[in-house]
Amino acid sequence: MQAAQAYQECKKRHLVSDIFCVISGLSCTSSPLGMASGAIPDSSLTASGSYDSSYLPSKARLNSTGWWICPNEKPEGQWIQVDLGQYTAITGVIVQGHSTHHILTFAVNSSNTGESNDWQKLTDRGQTVQLNGHNGNSQPVNVTFPVVLMARFLRILPLTWSYSTYYYLRFEVLGCRVTSGMIRLVGGDDKWSGQVEIYRHDAWGAVCDSSWDMKDATTVCHQFGFIEALEAKTGLSSRESDRPIVMNRVACTGTERRLADCPFVCTGSQQCSSSTVAGVVCKPRPDELRLVGGSRTSGRVEIYRGGSWGTICDTNWNVTDAGIVCRQLGFSDALEAKSAAHFGQGSGPVHMDGVACEGSEEKITDCPSYCWEETSCSHSHDAGVICSDGNTVTTNK
Repeated sequence: MQAAQAYQECKKRHLVSDIFCVISGLSCTSSPLGMASGAIPDSSLTASGSYDSSYLPSKARLNSTGWWICPNEKPEGQWIQVDLGQYTAITGVIVQGHSTHHILTFAVNSSNTGESNDWQKLTDRGQTVQLNGHNGNSQPVNVTFPVVLMARFLRILPLTWSYSTYYYLRFEVLGCRVTSGMIRLVGGDDKWSGQVEIYRHDAWGAVCDSSWDMKDATTVCHQFGFIEALEAKTGLSSRESDRPIVMNRVACTGTERRLADCPFVCTGSQQCSSSTVAGVVCKPRPDELRLVGGSRTSGRVEIYRGGSWGTICDTNWNVTDAGIVCRQLGFSDALEAKSAAHFGQGSGPVHMDGVACEGSEEKITDCPSYCWEETSCSHSHDAGVICSDGNTVTTNK
C-alpha cells in the first residue's frame, strides 16, 4: 500500500497535482525519455507531413543537427507524434525552434493505443500550451504540463508560429516509465471494455474472476480515467497467450486509484478456483466518438450520449462536418464524407441530425444541428467518414 499512503501524504501537503502524487508514490522521477539519447527509434516518430525528405520527423530530436519542418505553405493542422513504446507518465516537453521560424503555441494529444478513437486532449478544455513569454527560438524551453498524462503516444499540434509558411521544431519528451501496477484491457470490442491485465514483475498477468464485482470494476475504470464502470465481467476465457493469474479474490472498496492498491490473496501461485478471468465494461465520457464498420481511419460515426451509442444522420452531411470528426479523433483532416450507411447500419438512437459545421469547431457537438425535435432519420442514412492519417511526406517547396 506504499503508493496509496504516499498519495494521501502528498495530497495533504498540496505539493503537486493528484495524478503526480500517485506517480511520486511509485518512486518515479521525471527525466528525458529518449529523443536525444536515441532510446526512441526513428520508426517511432511520425508526422502529418514534412517540408521534404531532409526534414523528416526523425530530425526532431533535441540534439539533432537537423530539424523537422512542416510542409511549406501548409503550417495549419500539422502534428508530430511519438510512440514511447509502453504506457508512460508524461510530465512535459522541451521544445526548440529556429531563431526566425518557430512555434508560439501548441496543443497536446495523448493516446494509449494510437487508434483514431483513443486520442485525448491535454485537458478536458483542450488547453493551449504557451511558451511562457518565450518563443522557443534557438534556446530550448521547458514546458511542464498542468496534468501528468498516462499514455503511450504523444502528439504535438502547433497552433501559432512566427513565420507565415512553415516552422522548425526539435523537442524532447519528459516523464518516467512507470510499469508495475499498470493495467490494460484486451480482447474487447473497443477501448472501454475487455479482459483486465496488470503489469507485474516485467510481465502481463490476468485477474481471476473469483469475487470480482462492481467495486473492483470501478477501480479499474477510474484508473483508466473513465467515469465509472457499467459492468463487471466474469467468466471470460483466458486468451491464447495464457497469461498467468497474478491477482485472485480482489476486494476493492471502490475508492482506490489503482487496481494494484486493492487487497487480494497474497499467495505466490495465485490459485484461481476456475479457468476464467475478470473483465470490465467502462462508461465512456459524454459525446465520445468512435468509428465503426470500417478501418482505423474510416467508419460509421457513432457518438455516446444519454447512456448509449448512437449514430449521426446524413442530412446535409459534408466534408466540413467530416473534417471536425476526423480532427476530433486525432487525424489531420477528412478525405471524404460518406452517406447512406456506407459502412453499414448502426443500432440504437440517432443522436444528431442536420449537422452544419463551419469548420472551426473543436468537437462535432459544437456544431449546430436539429436540437429541439426528435429525429425521424433511419439508420439507412447513417453518416460516415474517411479520414487522412497524414503519414505521407510532401515534397512541395
